[in-house]
Amino acid sequence: MADSQLDELIERLLDDELSPAEVDELVGLLRDHPHKIEDLRSHLEIADLLSQYEDPYRDLDRFKAALQTRQDAAADRDGFVNRVVASAKNASASDDRLLCDTNEAQIGMPQASGARNSVARVPALVAWTGWFAAATAILLLAGVLLHEETTTVEISERPNFVSPTEADDPDDLGVAVLTQASQLVGKEVADLIPGQTIPPGTIAWESGLIQLEFYGGATVVAQGPAKLEILDASRVVCHSGRLRANVPEPARGFAVLAPTLELVDLGTEFGVDVSANGQTEVHVFDGTVEIYEPQSNRNLSTRRELNAGDAVAVGQGGERLPIDVRNQDFVTPGRLHELTNARNREQQLDWQEFRDSLRSDPRVVAYFPFDRSPTEDRTLDGYGSDGSRLVGAIVGCEWSEGRWPDKAALQFKRPGDRVRIQLPGEYDSLTYSTWLRVDGLDRRFNSLLLTDGFPVNAPHWQIRQDGRLILGVSHSPKASRDYMTEPVFDVFRLGQWVHLATVYDASERRIDHYVNGELHARTSLHEKAEGKLRIGDATIGNWYRGSNRFHPTKVRNLNGCMDELIVFGDVLGEAEIQKIYDVGKP
Repeated sequence: MADSQLDELIERLLDDELSPAEVDELVGLLRDHPHKIEDLRSHLEIADLLSQYEDPYRDLDRFKAALQTRQDAAADRDGFVNRVVASAKNASASDDRLLCDTNEAQIGMPQASGARNSVARVPALVAWTGWFAAATAILLLAGVLLHEETTTVEISERPNFVSPTEADDPDDLGVAVLTQASQLVGKEVADLIPGQTIPPGTIAWESGLIQLEFYGGATVVAQGPAKLEILDASRVVCHSGRLRANVPEPARGFAVLAPTLELVDLGTEFGVDVSANGQTEVHVFDGTVEIYEPQSNRNLSTRRELNAGDAVAVGQGGERLPIDVRNQDFVTPGRLHELTNARNREQQLDWQEFRDSLRSDPRVVAYFPFDRSPTEDRTLDGYGSDGSRLVGAIVGCEWSEGRWPDKAALQFKRPGDRVRIQLPGEYDSLTYSTWLRVDGLDRRFNSLLLTDGFPVNAPHWQIRQDGRLILGVSHSPKASRDYMTEPVFDVFRLGQWVHLATVYDASERRIDHYVNGELHARTSLHEKAEGKLRIGDATIGNWYRGSNRFHPTKVRNLNGCMDELIVFGDVLGEAEIQKIYDVGKP
């Protein structure tokens, strides 16, 4: 628990959100858990390097001054540390906590020549110079306290860390991509969605159609009932069912294995039909294929060549019988596309009925279906529980295609893209629901719906850079928590439409996160959690500090598309969230 709280406080420090009470808490935890000092130091090293590029006021003189400050601190490490600690102790005597000399604690931060030395509370320091000076003081103070008590931490040690560019790239275990699916029935295919990467393995289903595009370049449309065993990017075993393969020249050599034969294409289009009794039919629609006896290691003595217009049935005993070509029995990618569009239209009609039914649901705080207005292109229309109209102000975002071809969505790409909304009221519990497509996780935090600033009991719903879904809540000036899942998004889920839901359940004192209708994580509310939740002024797909005066804001824009957002002022159960997913899935 202490480790997780430390991680959260460090993240909040780096994000300029640490309160004075939390500064004290962070120092105390660092003193009690010295192994975390290296983690903080590593974060500071990386963030300091980035700050050299992000500082909007940087120039050559400031950069030189920063380097000189570093050199001076390195040359007089003990004196530097002592002065920081002395500043903190002197300030503490006058009821100011964790104070430091801004000129000397500002390692790595540019400072104008002749700047006045001053002692200030850390939040003021953060506001004036950024988080790095305050973070450095925290690190040094915690380190000195440790040195005084245990002498196990050397302040002068330089951390060893791996830069992001040195991190290992993720492995791609897939060999094909599922690009189309229509009316699939079967337990093993219940979770298959277009865009999903398919690794080697077996897929079996009772009815319906799928289209697989293999990394080698071949496209296969398979019809159930079927059982396919995918071996690699250029080989598949058809145990049963019917498939049609289109193999362009770059994919030449694609092979289909069946109970009574092995087929190797020579740049062609063909169909394979494996019946329940093990008989295999091969139909060549274009080009040329070779067939061999099964498990013969492609022995040339068993080789037979089939050309366009040829078809053959091979029995269990290996007997071969010429048959008529039945092109129409094998679904083409174009025909599957037509079937998919027809099914999508039916699904969209079901969703529209559900959308309209929510107008009479008194639990709805806000429902934005992302329907594009033909006249008000820069407003996002929605409604509340009493049917009153809600209006969001679109800033920067562009309209795009949603889950279905004629369903609208808003695309968030640039740091300024956002939708400003205002949701009044106070609530014991809340349920968030959205359909979105994440195209990238570019920021430390990627916003879904965030209140202005981060006041007490104003939730922040967002996705962390490592793919975790988070509901962050400040329960008091001294207690805030990020209730998060295990990683939901990885490189293979990017670009797919996903349904997310998060429930703040005050009565059961827990947070539930759902992904595509299924419970993904459940955590208990912090002991300090109390009072009603408020949204008020908020932003979809981004964050705004909420001050009338200009100051830099952390970039938290979403990179992707959203085409539905619902906020309920109550707890939704698993069955209701499953229904929202089922009726809305593309």
